[in-house]
Amino acid sequence: MHEPQPQPQPESVRVAVVTLAAAASLPAILAELRRAAMQVEEVTGDVLQAPPTLPVYVISAGATVASMLADKIVAWATASELRPGLIGLVEDARPRDCEALLAAGFDDALSAPVSPRELAGRVRALHRRVHWTGAPSGRLRFGGLTLDLHGRALWAEGRTIPLTSAELGVVRELMKARGRPLSCTELLDVAWGEGELEVSERAVDNVVLRLRRKLPRPDLIETVRGVGFRIAPRAP
Repeated sequence: MHEPQPQPQPESVRVAVVTLAAAASLPAILAELRRAAMQVEEVTGDVLQAPPTLPVYVISAGATVASMLADKIVAWATASELRPGLIGLVEDARPRDCEALLAAGFDDALSAPVSPRELAGRVRALHRRVHWTGAPSGRLRFGGLTLDLHGRALWAEGRTIPLTSAELGVVRELMKARGRPLSCTELLDVAWGEGELEVSERAVDNVVLRLRRKLPRPDLIETVRGVGFRIAPRAP
């Protein structure tokens, strides 16, 4: 008789909480993340002086500091081969403060104080996106685009385009659809965690806007009126 093979264990969620400004809810958040069996590192802003080493970073800061450093933090994340996911945790943020972080390239942004359990759920969802595997070769190709899922790089018309985690998730799902348009709701479900979190459809619009600015031709992502978005098929 053959002995049953051990089943592979899911990879432990690894996350760094970067404290740029102390938040009153931070001790409870750290405790909840650890209670959820996550590997948590609490670090200061000095971590931004070296390449990222973990798949998810929660950036805790006040609104002013977060907006001033948002572009620098996104550039730090996208310049590395790892391309970690970024969650902004902004003390007493207004809606426009969180929207500014999303527009800059953060994958998620929340106002503190926040439910530690909700933040843990968002960290898990982002960790899944960063570690998604689903193409045997590790690459997807469609419409003149090639996406390397292992190296997390996008090639378009001879150019290598750096992507944030959210951008990679949206491009991946549009390429998997192979020209079929996906609605904002569908993209939220498949790229943000299967509908388990309250994320605005505006997050998809922000990601598509950023992608169009990065692509050699903005029309590589088409708007299908009344439906959503699709990757433009390559002309015959």
